Amino acid sequence: MENSLYYLGVETSGRCGSIAIYHAQQKIAQTELQQQGRKHAQTLVSEVKKLLFQLKLTPDQITGVGVSQGPGSFTGLRIGITFAKTFGYVTGCPILGIDTFEAIALNCPPEVSETYVISNAQRGDLFVGKYVKIAENQWQKSDEIRIWAITDFSHSLETGSTINGPGIELLEPLALPKCRLLDPEFRQPDAAKVSIITANLLKKCQTADYRSVTETWDLTPYYLRKSSAEEKWDARQQLNTD
Repeated sequence: MENSLYYLGVETSGRCGSIAIYHAQQKIAQTELQQQGRKHAQTLVSEVKKLLFQLKLTPDQITGVGVSQGPGSFTGLRIGITFAKTFGYVTGCPILGIDTFEAIALNCPPEVSETYVISNAQRGDLFVGKYVKIAENQWQKSDEIRIWAITDFSHSLETGSTINGPGIELLEPLALPKCRLLDPEFRQPDAAKVSIITANLLKKCQTADYRSVTETWDLTPYYLRKSSAEEKWDARQQLNTD
């Protein structure tokens, strides 16, 4: 049975996206999407089709789809989730929203067992989550993702803390104690890690059980905060009602 299970991972939370297909008996096949910023939508469908063709697979052979759910780019997350919903609807396979920060935590070197994952929340803030390793290729949140001011987070860190994620470059070096800042090669989420997490989750439950809890069309991006444009609109609406 294991030989017939294939898991598609989709990562479009940042400017450079990727797709991957995971199979327990094979090396993960991953393709980087063209670095076109908000133009992931122009390449995503064609690259998935191309990857399936290279592996001699049809869409109906995909066991499940995992899509990076956020935090991340508003536009990128919408594109990835819309694609996953459409793929799941057409093929009938389950889709899962995957914590983008968990995928980043999975990048950590083997000796790391606990890490903060951070990314740019804009406006002088960071998205911050804390993760612990529970088994090989398995991490979980030990604290909910929150929004921190960059300065406050920098001053809150304790000596010996490990930090990962694309927000590292925003930290204030002079405010940091002796923390371990992971190298750039570990900081970005990728579709290979999304596909591994997807496989682990779906192996723990039957497809029918999963879909009875979360219908395909209920999946939404995990934004944590409104976009700047939405906040400006809300402020304008408030002024109009005052």
